[in-house]
Amino acid sequence: MTERGYQRLQDTVERLLRRNATRNLINILNKIHPADIAYLFKLLNDRSARSLFRLLPDVQHAGEILSEMDRRYRNEFLQQADIGRFVAIFSQMATDDAADFLADLPDELRDRILELMPDKDTEGVSALLSYPEDSAGRIMTTNFLKLPESMTAREAIQEVRKAVKTEMVFYLYVTDGQGHLSGVLSLRELVTAPDEALLSDMMIRDVVKVQTITDQEEVARLVSRYDLLAIPVVEENNKPVGIVTVDDVLDVLREEATEDILKMAGTSEEEVTSFSVARSVKIRLPWLFASWIGGVLAIKIIAGFEGQFKEHITVFAALAAFIPVIMGMGGNIGTQSLSITLRGLATGRIDPKRLWQVVFKEIRIGLLLGLAYGVLLAVVGWFLNDDPTLGAVVGIAMCANMTLAAVVGTFLPMIAVKLDIDPAVASGPFVTTSIDILGVTFYFLTATLIIMR
Repeated sequence: MTERGYQRLQDTVERLLRRNATRNLINILNKIHPADIAYLFKLLNDRSARSLFRLLPDVQHAGEILSEMDRRYRNEFLQQADIGRFVAIFSQMATDDAADFLADLPDELRDRILELMPDKDTEGVSALLSYPEDSAGRIMTTNFLKLPESMTAREAIQEVRKAVKTEMVFYLYVTDGQGHLSGVLSLRELVTAPDEALLSDMMIRDVVKVQTITDQEEVARLVSRYDLLAIPVVEENNKPVGIVTVDDVLDVLREEATEDILKMAGTSEEEVTSFSVARSVKIRLPWLFASWIGGVLAIKIIAGFEGQFKEHITVFAALAAFIPVIMGMGGNIGTQSLSITLRGLATGRIDPKRLWQVVFKEIRIGLLLGLAYGVLLAVVGWFLNDDPTLGAVVGIAMCANMTLAAVVGTFLPMIAVKLDIDPAVASGPFVTTSIDILGVTFYFLTATLIIMR
């Protein structure tokens, strides 16, 4: 739906709410995709949004709308609306969806909802909530189909026909006599097999699987690498307890990519969804402090070299004029290397064990780019100041700073991974600050050695 379409829908809904035209309003909502209704809620004021949500007659439809809502808006909305309505909605939801919603709520509200939900519904939800956050156990669904390997194809097809409420039957997971995961086969392989064929003879024994404590990013990487629609989740004894489906993986990829990008910029998702100026300032302040410290240190470094140029104050001023371009180019290539490294680590295309191989590659890239732009800046420095020595200094500094920046932008996130730290946290302001401090130090050391020799 276009923005103009949303505006027309908003006007229509608000007009019908004022008239209490419930039947017309429900007829309209039943024709609109849940994702569009979820976006509509953000356009309405709080009173209209709560009134509209109460009018939704089908709890399943209401649950689908909640699933499409922006996470932070949804959490705020859940805390304001009628708790009894949400108990009914969560009770009919898939356990993984209900657990995902409840995990984001304040502890007190979550406990109240769980107390009001029927025991048969809270058992599965509570089990998922017991797993670590961002783990495979937290995002898996326990409603999946597993069959014994002694079963025939005909018997398996009959079981598939009964599994009307199963999350996904594109894959059938096969277990041995002790309930351990022993194989997997696709629905296509099953329906094309002879009726009396045993599952043990048809299944693929090399199963791509994860444990309940596996990080959700690793789950997403495996699903993407092997082009899976779902991946089984097993306990330590290799007994299957659930599956993670591709729709949940897509949510994980989007959330993790967004989180990494925002961390690189020194902010968080909270600021994206918040209209509070004070909250945004609070989020950015600590991250920008690193850049501020770096700037102060750079000032001290430059001031420390100033005394050595007392008799060449004109040269010192000329050198200072080139600081922005040298630091700027270093920051640019550092950001490029950082982005490539973070994305490679996130997708598994860069192996942290190959640290020095990756760093050596970036050294060569930074050196070649630095040589190209260093020569250009040397010519500009010579032409503007009619001094070939000064041109040589700024050219060498440009080449060295770009090489150094490429190394720093690659090295810091790789080291962060080895230290079990989120590489996106150890980047952004920290990389640019490091590049500025090291770059300005090398710049004036070079100038001192060449000009003041």
